Amino acid sequence: MSDAASTPLAPRARILLVDDVQANLLALQGILETLGQELVAVRSGEEALRELLRGDFACILMDVQMPGLDGLETARLIRSRERTRHLPILFITALSREAAWVTRGYAQGAVDYLLKPVDPDILRAKVQVFVDLYLRGEEVKRQELELAERQRAAEELRRATELEQQLVGIVGHDIRTPLSVILTTARSQLASSGLDPARKKAFERVARGGERIQQIVDLLLDFTRARLGGGIPVVPRAGDLNELCRRVVDELHVTRPGRAIRCDFARDCLHGTWDLERMAQVVANLLDNALKYSPEGSAVRLSTWEKGDSVYVEVHNAGAPIPPELLPHLFEPFRRGEGSEVTARESLGLGLYIADSIVQAHRGALGVHSSEEEGTSFRVCLPRRSGTLQPVVREPVLDDAALLTA
Repeated sequence: MSDAASTPLAPRARILLVDDVQANLLALQGILETLGQELVAVRSGEEALRELLRGDFACILMDVQMPGLDGLETARLIRSRERTRHLPILFITALSREAAWVTRGYAQGAVDYLLKPVDPDILRAKVQVFVDLYLRGEEVKRQELELAERQRAAEELRRATELEQQLVGIVGHDIRTPLSVILTTARSQLASSGLDPARKKAFERVARGGERIQQIVDLLLDFTRARLGGGIPVVPRAGDLNELCRRVVDELHVTRPGRAIRCDFARDCLHGTWDLERMAQVVANLLDNALKYSPEGSAVRLSTWEKGDSVYVEVHNAGAPIPPELLPHLFEPFRRGEGSEVTARESLGLGLYIADSIVQAHRGALGVHSSEEEGTSFRVCLPRRSGTLQPVVREPVLDDAALLTA
């Protein structure tokens, strides 16, 4: 396809030429055709009024003396319509410049009064001014319409998102009550003696299903807090980040006994002030994510270290790299990776979004780096104590270079 065919045409203004003499119309068209605008020629005031009903014009060049409806009367009728009240009219006449005619012309709304023969350069210059003004006005109108449409779409999206988040919160709270009854009943039955194997297996399935629903409800409630409530609340208290990591790893070994998680801690203890339960949620999510997207026989590495007033937690796996097109959107809600058979049925696509929200609530940062050669690493940077780092504003980039080089 040629450049001319692929480039959108520039907008053009319409210019109305009114004269009862065909030769005069042809002369005006010859003078103005170099402006590159649309020229509409008519031979009477009545035809001019009909053309004005069909569309808009940048300006009118009109002869004063015409049979029937002359130029002055036509101008008066044009000025009587709200739509054309401010349309520029340039009178062109062979009459001498007598004061009475000039006064009448301007009284009917003329912006200029030109005597024949008209100087072509002067006429083009005058018309070009009105064309430019018209095109600028049309551009302003277009921009106003686009802005109004964007604002309308943004408002609709805001209302829909708010309603969605409210519904998620309501559903989450309403599900919790009957779910707690189910879990309590299942656990009490499992704790009782004398259950036959079939009934025990049935209650185990009920308990596992209830726990899975509980996890989903917790994710949805966290999502609601993050999106609707202004962020996930955190309650910092003193603790050991390494001890927290060990506890999470032990819990994952129970649910994924065949997988290896290697801990690489620069120090035995890593003390600081964080919301320990929320940070356990972050570490568990990153580890679970790494286990899902890496080969069964490979090990996932969990590392911690400190640098200045900051501490770092990194989870690395040797699975397939994250697709480049997904990386900029990885921490958005309801985003799920590819390459895992269990992803579609086990993941809501909220884990990384919530993990990122928790880290930001601690005034920290969560970044990712993924490549075929190095595998995938998620790295958390936290202040050792609340308030020592500024809140992070995430940019839509492939990875957080400053974070990952720390």
